[in-house]
Amino acid sequence: MSDIFAVLDAQRFIIVLLLTIVPSILLLSLILYSDRKSREPLMMILICILSGAFTICLSLIVDKIVIKFHFIVGDLITNSYSYSIYKIMILAGVEEYAKLLTLHLFLFKNKAYDDIYDGFVYSSIIALSFAVIETFMYVFNESTFADMTNLAILRNFTSIPLHIVCGITMGHFVSLEKFSKSKKWKAINLVLAMFSPILIHTIYNSFFSIAYLSDGTVLSTIIILIFVLSIYFVGIFFIYKTYKLNKVFITNSEYPKFYRFLLNKFEYEMPKIFSKEEVHQVDSRSVL
Repeated sequence: MSDIFAVLDAQRFIIVLLLTIVPSILLLSLILYSDRKSREPLMMILICILSGAFTICLSLIVDKIVIKFHFIVGDLITNSYSYSIYKIMILAGVEEYAKLLTLHLFLFKNKAYDDIYDGFVYSSIIALSFAVIETFMYVFNESTFADMTNLAILRNFTSIPLHIVCGITMGHFVSLEKFSKSKKWKAINLVLAMFSPILIHTIYNSFFSIAYLSDGTVLSTIIILIFVLSIYFVGIFFIYKTYKLNKVFITNSEYPKFYRFLLNKFEYEMPKIFSKEEVHQVDSRSVL
């Protein structure tokens, strides 16, 4: 990173920078546009965007701990097997847990988080923020202009969609947690919000480790293509599912049988509409 301007002139630097960030800016615009009928406060969006730095820092701290205390046998840089095990067993969990922690610490109880679709918006932006910073670090760590551009393009179609899909999945289950009627379903959906993205991320890391170890063969290309298409399908599926549940939530309609544990908008807002005193008075009248 320190010798970046020795490798790139200003024009090439701008090209690499644009390839690194512009696709993510377009994705951010699409996410916000999809929620245009119920726009989120700017502060909430900024928290989501800035959260990527927090997640990256936590991942780097774990990196240092793993390397210092030799939790993985072998050199992570030169030993591809050790590095693959490290990516599969540790990185996916650390990264996804950090995103979930951010979502719960700064956004979960905020009054602006007032419908099921908001989980998709917040969690996707958190994931996108992380993915952009990670891509920037990897791309500008390459030694040539060609390697930088190739890696930026590759990650725009693989790693960045992967992180967003993990965010979409996490946001779906976090919303089910937030709007559940019972503690039992809140706990179930919290577990799903934690482990579903980790599972997707771990499978992704496993596929790409196999592709890396196969050293650029046709098989590795096919593996990557199949998995990337599958990732896109998973993302579309959870967006559609979240949108449909949110429509039921907003219109106070009846949920499908499996989702009867969810609050509708009236049930969710009832404690805000009626004070504790008013609720007590209503209960007293009902007794009389």
